[in-house]
Amino acid sequence: MRKFTRRAAVAAVAATAALGFSAASAAATSAGTWTVTPGGAFSANASQPTLSVPNAQLVCASSDAGGDLKTGSGNAGAGLGSIDSLTFSGCSLAGISFDVTVSSPLSINAESVDPSNPDRVIGSISGITASISDADGLCTASFAGPGGGDATVTGYFDNATHQLVVNGGNLQATEANCLGLINAGDSAIFNAAYDTDPAQTITAD
Repeated sequence: MRKFTRRAAVAAVAATAALGFSAASAAATSAGTWTVTPGGAFSANASQPTLSVPNAQLVCASSDAGGDLKTGSGNAGAGLGSIDSLTFSGCSLAGISFDVTVSSPLSINAESVDPSNPDRVIGSISGITASISDADGLCTASFAGPGGGDATVTGYFDNATHQLVVNGGNLQATEANCLGLINAGDSAIFNAAYDTDPAQTITAD
């Protein structure tokens, strides 16, 4: 388990981020294999990512991610890359700052081309569990998928902007003792747009 820096956010799930991908629609065009340029090691930065639960929203000043992508053509969409580090800074919910622990590495998965925008690759980031706690013990919570298994966050990669956008998934609070702000069973939505460096391009073969 990887410990996030002080004042990190549960937003780590993600995402994560991770390469951001959006939930696939039934009309999306599936692809068998993918080409990644340039691939290899990448870093990514997002400004003001958020994690929303029904009663509150956690907001961070920024988030940084790092990982690896496969390179060249003929790559399977499942496990197209990994996120090996994910940190957050300036994070607070109801004036409380948090430490976060999150599983790693996370898997980046490309699934289909968005039929309404051919620049966007729909996919997911999987293998996520996370927990938060503040220094005074006022708020603790654990996050995973339904039933306590690994969660998956969804979104898209935009080849026009080279951004990884996270905006959905099945993340839930599995345990919580957080002043009623977060409760067990709450759905949690992570939103973030990560700029990649070097700028990446992912296209269907």
